[in-house]
Amino acid sequence: MAGSGITFKPLAPTFGAEAIGVDFSQPVPKSTIDLIRNGMALYGMLVFRATQLDDAGHVAFASQFGDLDDQTPWLAPGQPYRLGQWTQLSDVGNIEADGQVVQKDSIRYQINQGNRLFHVDCSYNPRRAGFSILRAHTLPPSGTGGGTAFADSRTAYNDLEAQTKEKIKDLVLWHSLWHSRRLGAPDSEILQGIDPEAHAMARHKLVQLHEPSGRMTLYVARHAFRVDGWTREESEPVIGELLSHASQDKYTVQVEWENDGDLIMWDNTCVMHRATGGEYQGKYVRDMRRATVLDSSSTAWGLNDPSGERSGMFASTTKNTSWVKTEGGGETEVHA
Repeated sequence: MAGSGITFKPLAPTFGAEAIGVDFSQPVPKSTIDLIRNGMALYGMLVFRATQLDDAGHVAFASQFGDLDDQTPWLAPGQPYRLGQWTQLSDVGNIEADGQVVQKDSIRYQINQGNRLFHVDCSYNPRRAGFSILRAHTLPPSGTGGGTAFADSRTAYNDLEAQTKEKIKDLVLWHSLWHSRRLGAPDSEILQGIDPEAHAMARHKLVQLHEPSGRMTLYVARHAFRVDGWTREESEPVIGELLSHASQDKYTVQVEWENDGDLIMWDNTCVMHRATGGEYQGKYVRDMRRATVLDSSSTAWGLNDPSGERSGMFASTTKNTSWVKTEGGGETEVHA
C-alpha cells in the first residue's frame, strides 16, 4: 500500500507494517495524516524509523490524531516531572527521578513488570486509549533486549469457533490497572497487598466492532479483572483462554527498536502489546516516551460514566489514596 510518497511494508501476515517516506523534519501535513490513518485501519500497528522527533514534535504529531491523555493523575503534587512541561507524554522509560537506572529490587521495577503481559493502554479508565505513539528517546546498547511484541486481536477473533463467538458475544469486562500489576509481580508483597476492587475500574464490551476497518475484534487484555456479573473464579478461565488464543505466535510479531527516534504507533482497540524485557534491565538506560490519543469511536467510553474516576497515583477522585510507598518512605510514580 502506498500513496503520496508513503510506502507500507508489511511486518506479519495479518497485521503490522513499516511506514516509509514520512518527513518528520517539518509539521506532517493533513494529507499524510489521513494516509497514516488509513494505514492504521488496515494494519493496526505502524513502525516509523529514525524520526528524529523531540518531545515537542512528538506531541505535535500525536495531537493531529485527536485529544491526548495527560499524566496529571500520576504526578505527585509539587514534584517536578522528569519530562518537564510535556505532561502529554507518559514516561515509560527505566529512569528514576535522580537519573539513575531503575534497579530490579525497586518497587517501580516490580510495578512495571505488568507491562510484560499482553495488554491495551488505559482500558481501566472511563475513556479508553485509541492510538498509542511510543518513541525511543535513548535506547540501550544493541543486543541487550527491549523489543516490543504486538498481537492481532481482529484476526484472533475471526478465527474463533462459532460456538465460542456465540458464548462471548454479550460479555462485558471490568478492567483494572492494579490487577495486571499484581499478575506481573506475584512475589511482590506490596503489590499483592493491594485490592484492585478498592481502586478505579472500567467496563468495556469484550467483542466489539473496530469501526475504522469494519472488522470485529476482541477487546481483551491482562487488565481484564472479571466478567460483569461473574465472580473472579468464574471469569479467569474464560479471560485466560481468550488471552492465550489471541497471543499465539500466528497472531503476534515482535518489533526491535533500532535507532534513537524510532517510533511505533498502534491502535489499542484492535492490537495488544507487551514489553519483552532483556539484559538492559537494571543496567542501561532505556528512555521511552509515549503519547496516548484518546479513543473517539462510538465505544470510547464503554459502559462508563464520563465523569467517572480515572486511575492514577494522585488522581483527585481516587477512592483509595494509599499510593505505593517506596522502601525509603517516599512515593513512586507509575506510568501505564
